Amino acid sequence: MNETLKLKVIILSEAPPRAATLHWRKLTERPFAKVPLQLLARGVYSVQLPADMEDDFEYYIQAEPERGRPVYFPAGAPKINQTVVIYSSGG
Repeated sequence: MNETLKLKVIILSEAPPRAATLHWRKLTERPFAKVPLQLLARGVYSVQLPADMEDDFEYYIQAEPERGRPVYFPAGAPKINQTVVIYSSGG
């Protein structure tokens, strides 16, 4: 792939979250790696994955509000996550 995957994440809440992270792993691996989201502007965050990703992977976003339970994207995470399939044209 040799491209950095950059995501813009919008978190709608009354107050900024205590923490917001992207969790990712290759499809054949078990533990998730964590990358903190970086605040860009009010409620807008940015995060990127390494450019050397060559295998299919899955990820989810977790936001921890000041009060209450963490919230996730997609809603079924961490059991059901977003999947990215790396396609190589072979040329």
